[in-house]
Amino acid sequence: MQSPENAAPRVYFIPFPTPGHALPMCDLARLFASRGADATLVLTRANAARLGGAVARAAAAGSRIRVHALALPAEAAGLTGGHESADDLPSRELAGPFAVAVDLLAPLFADLLRRRPADAVVFDGVLPWAATAAAELRVPRYAFTGTGCFALSVQRALLLHAPQDGVASDDEPFLVPGLPDAVRLTKSRLAEATLPGAHSREFLNRMFDGERATTGWVVNSFADLEQRYIEHYEKETGKPVFAVGPVCLVNGDGDDVMERGRGGEPCAATDAARALAWLDAKPARSVVYVCFGSLTRFPDEQVAELGAGLAGSGVNFVWVVGGKNASAAPLLPDVVHAAVSSGRGHVIAGWAPQVAVLRHAAVGAFVTHCGWGAVTEAAAAGVPVLAWPVFAEQFYNEALVVGLAGTGAGVGAERGYVWGGEESGGVVVGRKKVAERVAPHG
Repeated sequence: MQSPENAAPRVYFIPFPTPGHALPMCDLARLFASRGADATLVLTRANAARLGGAVARAAAAGSRIRVHALALPAEAAGLTGGHESADDLPSRELAGPFAVAVDLLAPLFADLLRRRPADAVVFDGVLPWAATAAAELRVPRYAFTGTGCFALSVQRALLLHAPQDGVASDDEPFLVPGLPDAVRLTKSRLAEATLPGAHSREFLNRMFDGERATTGWVVNSFADLEQRYIEHYEKETGKPVFAVGPVCLVNGDGDDVMERGRGGEPCAATDAARALAWLDAKPARSVVYVCFGSLTRFPDEQVAELGAGLAGSGVNFVWVVGGKNASAAPLLPDVVHAAVSSGRGHVIAGWAPQVAVLRHAAVGAFVTHCGWGAVTEAAAAGVPVLAWPVFAEQFYNEALVVGLAGTGAGVGAERGYVWGGEESGGVVVGRKKVAERVAPHG
């Protein structure tokens, strides 16, 4: 049953439960609600606690928006520890049970759709069962992709044509066929090289399930960044692409941006204010911001090399020792502590108000893993990227940013880390290269 004529269209939004997917989906739901839609954001309870504040503020301001929290069926999937978001998993061994638990949300979501009918569903592209539930009720469904159309086009070409199977070594370049530009990669830079195992391969192949199920694509992107690939992906899949990004722009300058992704945590606003106050004392464009997202876990020796490189560069820096490396912050090299003591460095352990930091006038460059959210947030703030991909499709994003869009430069990572096996990955970028790449951008 659809909404009566002239009523606000009812739209459900359901992301994969990890910050890189849930954060932009929350922004998207608030964007739709600000344009008159009746939006329901479907989250696991842990992500509802993180993101509910921004939704509540939007609702208080008059938007029709709410969170519907689902309990992750962890026990049925053999998942212990109360983990309801991928960034909370202590080891890769739990990724399989976590994926099973996420798929067990399917009947809960289908029941929600039956009880509270919608006019459309915007589903995460790696959750094709959400599209299936909508299709059974004849509800239009739109896939929200966790990345941009360039990376989607590259991944699709690799899966269809497998040019990587024709090279003799991991570092031999090959041409990705069928793209508007000549794009060359190596096997060491492919998503499948850093996401091994049956569960991860299934994760990548789900894009074809989503492609068959979706009515169209909703993408956190914009024409100036990748117009040719928005058009290319639309042509290749035969489905319309709606580029609605950067969705982070829905966040104003108040609590939404200061607590984005960490609502409800008592220290979030305090930590954010402290970081911005430190930036206030620095000259314009003089600070390099360094952050590798919520899932990256560098080996200890790489953390030490990164720290030594930042300290040796001579530039001001804000370094988020976050994600899986947050506990290493007190053990950083002495040169990092010296830089902090001198006022040249600021280290944040755990979470940072990234959009607010990038918007600050003192920030002149962003060392990032090239997750798509980070790429679009940097573009929205007009901050050039220093690309250091780590895993998944991040090397594809680097190829766009560095090779085609011209909105950044590479730090020099020739390979990534196997997700969950980072401790055996050694040093990818040494301190000398870090200092060389960072110094001209301070």
